[in-house]
Amino acid sequence: MKNKNFIIDWSDVLTEVVILFMIIFIPSLIMIALGNSWIDAIFNLKFAVPPLFTILGGFLISYYWLIPNYLIRKRSSVKYWVFCIGVYLLLSAGAHVLGYYIYPKVSPGGFPPLPAELLIAFQLSYILFNVLLLMAAMSMRFRQHNRQLEIEHAEHDKELAQNELLRLKGQLNPHFLFNTLNNISSLSAFDPDATQESISRLSDMLRYVLYDSSTDRVPLHKDVEFMKNYMNLMQIRYDETLKLDITFQITNPDRQIPPMLFISLLENAYKYGASSLHECHLDIVLKEDSQQLTFCVTNTLLTDQELASKKKGGVGLENLKKRLELTYPDCHTFTFGVVGDVFKAEVIIKE
Repeated sequence: MKNKNFIIDWSDVLTEVVILFMIIFIPSLIMIALGNSWIDAIFNLKFAVPPLFTILGGFLISYYWLIPNYLIRKRSSVKYWVFCIGVYLLLSAGAHVLGYYIYPKVSPGGFPPLPAELLIAFQLSYILFNVLLLMAAMSMRFRQHNRQLEIEHAEHDKELAQNELLRLKGQLNPHFLFNTLNNISSLSAFDPDATQESISRLSDMLRYVLYDSSTDRVPLHKDVEFMKNYMNLMQIRYDETLKLDITFQITNPDRQIPPMLFISLLENAYKYGASSLHECHLDIVLKEDSQQLTFCVTNTLLTDQELASKKKGGVGLENLKKRLELTYPDCHTFTFGVVGDVFKAEVIIKE
């Protein structure tokens, strides 16, 4: 289980400092405003210690114990307010006792009696002030809790995305190997020399799959080299019937991309567009600049009879779609479909 990091929000810390400053020093400021010297105001601050004991104690106990345990964890507002009242009654009793120790010589009769209306107004103001402090504590604590949840959700989503990418890559590599081995198997029946060359190229490709593609990102030129090997391997089989047009315009060959990102488009184009029975055409365009990366594959369509012999899978394009959504969630477009008499698939990545 992962340890939860305690989040320090300095805006909340500043708010607490301001609140504590107001609680402690406002009585002194009031006395100074009434004509007392600052020395007398600070000296007489001891008379505010008992109520401050109740106010500060209630605020801190609510912030650090009651709110996390009863409002956030147990979601019981009734228990929270019951415990708040109990805490304030205990703190008030403690403040009453504290007052006798701080100024024992001052008796209740030493102060002139206050009018009933003023006494009621004072008590109501005191209660309202404490309620407002509790509301401030609730606001800060819930805001901090929500930030914690957002971070945990973001980490959880990131972990899920990483696991999904690993799962998709695990599907992608066997899928690629399956198709390539089928092609070599078909080639071995009529051209052993070409088979040997194909195995050599496949060895280079497997080295890329096993080592380079195990990382999250690879330089663009390595993925381009991998695709060129794949196209050269496939061209041996369709040399007499397939016309291949390749356009690579790359300004930054070291640009980092996910490994084997576009190979599924090539696989799909060869599977459903390349034929050894009649003339066919594949057009591959890769353009890269500082603003975007574009990969487009266009292929002629096979006959209905040829398509009927193909096994329907659709794993490659679906995996590519998911990988793009996970890796480039808000900065890519992926379109594919029949356009006239050709099939066109295009990926545009903007960074």
